[in-house]
Amino acid sequence: MIYAILRAQLLSMRLRVGARRGGTIFSVVTGLLFYGFWSFFAFGVFLYFDDPANAPNFLTALSSGLLFVMLYWQLAPVITAGFGASLELRKLLIYPIPHGKLFTVEVLLRLTNCAEMPILLAGAAAGLLRNPLYGPAAKILVLSGALIFAATNILLSAGIRQLVERLFSRPRIREAMMLLFVSVAFLPQVLLFMNVRKAALFRLVPVHPLWPWAAVARLMLRDNPALAAALSLLYLGLAYSFGRWQFERSIRYDSGSKPVAPTILSSAGPAGLTERLFRFPSRILPDPLAALVEKELRTFARIPRFRLVYAMSCIFGIVLYLPALRNPHVSPSFFIRNALPIMALYGLMMLGPISYWNAFGFDRSAAEGYFSWPIHFRDVLMAKNITVAFLLIPQIVLIALVGRAAHLPASFWKFLEAMVVMLVASLYWFSMGNICSVRMPRAMDPEKMNQMANKIQALSIWTAPLLLLPIGLAYWARAVFENEIVFSGVLLIAAIVGGIFYRVGLDSAVETAVRTRESMLMQLSRADGPLSIT
Repeated sequence: MIYAILRAQLLSMRLRVGARRGGTIFSVVTGLLFYGFWSFFAFGVFLYFDDPANAPNFLTALSSGLLFVMLYWQLAPVITAGFGASLELRKLLIYPIPHGKLFTVEVLLRLTNCAEMPILLAGAAAGLLRNPLYGPAAKILVLSGALIFAATNILLSAGIRQLVERLFSRPRIREAMMLLFVSVAFLPQVLLFMNVRKAALFRLVPVHPLWPWAAVARLMLRDNPALAAALSLLYLGLAYSFGRWQFERSIRYDSGSKPVAPTILSSAGPAGLTERLFRFPSRILPDPLAALVEKELRTFARIPRFRLVYAMSCIFGIVLYLPALRNPHVSPSFFIRNALPIMALYGLMMLGPISYWNAFGFDRSAAEGYFSWPIHFRDVLMAKNITVAFLLIPQIVLIALVGRAAHLPASFWKFLEAMVVMLVASLYWFSMGNICSVRMPRAMDPEKMNQMANKIQALSIWTAPLLLLPIGLAYWARAVFENEIVFSGVLLIAAIVGGIFYRVGLDSAVETAVRTRESMLMQLSRADGPLSIT
């Protein structure tokens, strides 16, 4: 049965892989870099637990490490909205497959959402096995503890995923829940801002065996192994029960009708402020450009994923500066003096994966209209870029207000500087995004909060240093010459070069889209197979 599901998935992806060979190579390269980093980290963990001199701190260190692994394993997929591969239950319930076997497949697929955590766990277990204080005598306990802890997290992750997906399918609740989970990710920065010392943090990590991570740590360290083993197995059973319970609830939920999210717009009634904002592009732009921009604004306003990411891009940039704000009497550094432009660029980068890097993702099969209507495809790409540029204006205003509240440099002139810098940077990012949108299109479901383009996120991060190089040269010139005129001149040159870069990228994207439109439309209209890979 497992083989049949995997074979059906491969058949559904066969044409997609052949048409996106460049994207596959990019995924392999970024995957090697990502897991190479975690492997290097795991090697450091191995060296720590391999050293007998660190033995007095093993219980605290291992308990803290397992707590981190457990939190990361359970929260990281929710925060990044990357749940890995999972079953598409609505496509499998019509077949006479026992629920127990479906649950087994779903549990095995949980290894795809946080594969880096077993690498860390293996590093700690290998270090203890190499340590002469433990060695072969503790082999069974170390391996048993690591396997039980991994199985507990996999089962718990399966249950949490099912629970979160049901919550995210309800209007407004998904946005509030996602905002809450993302806020948890910034808790370490908040603790640093509050000057919480490391010793106090270690006291917050309980090593009592009643905690699941501490019970496994004591089992692996041969500290009261009978009690630790009993508690570890108890938590394993609870995780299995929770995961199976949530899986059965999701099956019943998918077999019924899902609630339909109400739109935030109404076709009836007089034109209010929202309607006037949507119609604003028609006042300053000609048709069909104005109509296309209005269509994009209305589309983004209806998509919960976009509303959430847009709110995050306006607020969470300040978290980058919380540790630096602990000492207000210290002379401000370069990053503090230019906090507003940096936060603006951070917000622009956050919007990329769900807007300009994959501009046709939410259009999906409807993108066929762009090749059928009496409009130029160039106008379509320009309208999508102009829409994001319009959204950058209120974003920079909110960023300035947040920076002002945090006592960061947010004067009127710094606000104008951040506005210009973000618009200049958008020329480079929009150009690359247009090319990526037609060469590596990927359909995105607006109703799925757990479907993020991880490949596009990686592409945005890896290309950021190169695309921001002209702006970086402007700030370097300001620091060297200490002259605002020089800074403005270099920034003007960066804008001119950006305009040329955008024009060339736009021409390349239009030519590619016209030449490969059949392949592009096929990728955008393709649905998931029996497995959903996010």
